[in-house]
Amino acid sequence: MSDMGRYGLLGDPVTHSLSPRLYRAAFAYLQIPAVYQAHRVPRDDSMALRRWMIELGASGGGSVTVPHKGLAASHLQVSSGTVDRTGACNCFWLDSAGRLVGDNTDVEGFLAATTDLTELRLEGASVLILGAGGAARAVALACSEAGVGQLVVCNRTVSRAEALVSHLGIERVASVASPLDVSSGVWDVVVNATSLGLAQGDPLPLALQSDRFGCAFDLVYGPGGTEWTRHAVARGIPAIDGLSMLVNQAVLSLERWLGLLPDRRSVTREMRQAAIDSFRLGSG
Repeated sequence: MSDMGRYGLLGDPVTHSLSPRLYRAAFAYLQIPAVYQAHRVPRDDSMALRRWMIELGASGGGSVTVPHKGLAASHLQVSSGTVDRTGACNCFWLDSAGRLVGDNTDVEGFLAATTDLTELRLEGASVLILGAGGAARAVALACSEAGVGQLVVCNRTVSRAEALVSHLGIERVASVASPLDVSSGVWDVVVNATSLGLAQGDPLPLALQSDRFGCAFDLVYGPGGTEWTRHAVARGIPAIDGLSMLVNQAVLSLERWLGLLPDRRSVTREMRQAAIDSFRLGSG
C-alpha cells in the first residue's frame, strides 16, 4: 500500500466534480496503483490549501479548481510560464528536489476543446468571456495565443476584469465591460467562465440571441450539456459544455505527474467514457 500514489482535487465545492472518476479510469487503464479523491478546502483558507498541496504533491500530485486557482499559484516554489501569465494554477506536484511545482493545463485544454465547435475559428474571431477568475484568465490567454481579433472580458466587478486584462498584458485585443455593456454587440463565441450553472437554480450567465452569438462554450458541464448550452441550442446557436475541456486538461495534468503517456488518445477515450458512464448512472 505504501507504493500507491495519492492524488486529489482541491476546491470548494468539489462534490459535483467528475475528476475523481476520470483519473480513476485513467489509472485503471494504465494499470497504475493510485487513488484520486476530492477534498473540500474552504474559501480563503490559505494554510489548509498549502498543507494539502504539499501532502498530495509528495505522494503523487493534485488538481485545483474554483475558487483556489489563484491562491494555489501563490504557494508554488516553481511555476510554469503559463501560471506566471495567468496567475492561476490548476495542477501541482513536487519535483525531485522537493519543491512545489505547478502548471496551468486549462489553457491548452481549452484550445483542444474548441475543436469540438467545428463552426468556430479562433484566429481573428471576436470573443466575449463572462467572468474574471482563474478559468477566465486561462481562456483569455488561450484566445490571445490563438490570435483572436477582439476579446471582451465581462464581469460584475469591472475592476477584476481590468486586473485580468492588465495582468495578461493583452490590451492590444482585449477590453473590459460590465454586464450592462453587453446588451448589444456581435460575437463569434461567448464563453461562460463563471460558476453560474454549478448549483441547481442558478440564473443563466447570459441570455443569447442567434443574430449576436455564433457559438457558446460553457466551462460548466453536466449530463446532456448544461441549462445554458441547451438554451443556446434551442436558439440555433452551436454550443458545448466544459466536459471536453475537463478531459483534455486532465490528460495534460496526468502527463505532468507521470511523464508522456504511451497512448494519449486511448487514455483520453477512457476518461471521457468514464464521464459519460457517470452521467448515465446519474452520479455526475
